[in-house]
Amino acid sequence: MKLKTFMVVVILSVAVIAQIHAFGLGAQVNFSTGDLLAPGFSVVVSPTDITHLAVNWYLDFEKVNIVGLTFDACPLALPLNSSSAVLFNFTLGVGIFANIVFVSDTGVTGGLRIPVGFNVLLGQKAFEIYAHVAPSFGVNFLPSLEFSKPFYPIAVGARLWFR
Repeated sequence: MKLKTFMVVVILSVAVIAQIHAFGLGAQVNFSTGDLLAPGFSVVVSPTDITHLAVNWYLDFEKVNIVGLTFDACPLALPLNSSSAVLFNFTLGVGIFANIVFVSDTGVTGGLRIPVGFNVLLGQKAFEIYAHVAPSFGVNFLPSLEFSKPFYPIAVGARLWFR
């Protein structure tokens, strides 16, 4: 199945399921740190207040492209203020990732993420601005099976919520 077709099916499936709950749609700017310092961009779909699915793209200027999926659940949101107009929260969660790295030897990596960050909810929780770092630990499946080096994706983004 082609990647575009797969992504459309995933996003539409999440949107249909999300009709039961809140639905957030947004975008984020990413920076991956570790061995590879790469800027990137993501489209984010959130079927509930605590779950977030992102389609990610990172570009290294030495001709390395990374395309991936992340799925995070952040059930811990500790309010840091008491204002009802603006909610400012500390967030903590757990997630998974899968990346395809396009270089001379294409690689496939997957693993665990631990997103830690902050969010601000505005306009009766209709608009969200967030930032997080997600220490990531994984396994390279291709070209050989081995543990990958930890990396630390940083994201800053915004979501519009339909409740």
